[in-house]
Amino acid sequence: MAKQDENSQGITVKLKPDTLGYIGDIPITNSLTSSLLGSIILIVLLLLVSARLKMIPGKVQSLFELVVEKGYAFTLETLDGNEKVARKVFPLIASLFVFILFFNLIKFIPGYESTFFGDYHLLKPLHADLNMTLALGITAFIAIQIAGVAVLGFWKYGSKFINIKKPLTIPIGLIELIAEVAKLFSLSLRLFINIFVGGVLLLLVNSLSHFVLPVPILLFEIFIAFLQAGVFALLTLMYVKLATDEPH
Repeated sequence: MAKQDENSQGITVKLKPDTLGYIGDIPITNSLTSSLLGSIILIVLLLLVSARLKMIPGKVQSLFELVVEKGYAFTLETLDGNEKVARKVFPLIASLFVFILFFNLIKFIPGYESTFFGDYHLLKPLHADLNMTLALGITAFIAIQIAGVAVLGFWKYGSKFINIKKPLTIPIGLIELIAEVAKLFSLSLRLFINIFVGGVLLLLVNSLSHFVLPVPILLFEIFIAFLQAGVFALLTLMYVKLATDEPH
């Protein structure tokens, strides 16, 4: 969390979320309040949208259906036309994109980061908390491994990393295994760093000029919000593609 220090007229940068209180021994942080509030809003929005779906779509529904169709077509093409895998993977890819994009954009609501609970911010941008981005990375990582095992089988998928029938390839396989685990951290840290640094940049620019400079920076941050959601979803899809390819 980055905030302006009123006493020193400087900027304080905090990586750790603030603890607002406790329920028993469970700490309630401002990133947790963000996740709960944002999840409720997102669920309500999705329920309202689903309730308005019609057999004969209007212009807005047609636009969303076109986006979904294009997204699925891209997923199918990336997976070399494997419709069975595409049907199972696409809901996850789409869900990751929508979830990340929503929580990237919700922080731009006026008052989101300026509401206080005692001495602390009540809400913290969710993806500026490494715990959340790590959870997303773990989710994607597990899905990738499940896809690889489901398509190739446990032993064939495992042979990508450790193939006892070809001892000379074991060192290469271990490097591949390390690279596979590194995907978890690359997905998590990329999202965290971009969102966190973006928040610091907005605060820094706002401290220099309250009117002129923040507007283009704000628009750039909105663009980055879409870009990071797309990159995370796309990388997850590409890793699924690599996991389901036949071992060489």
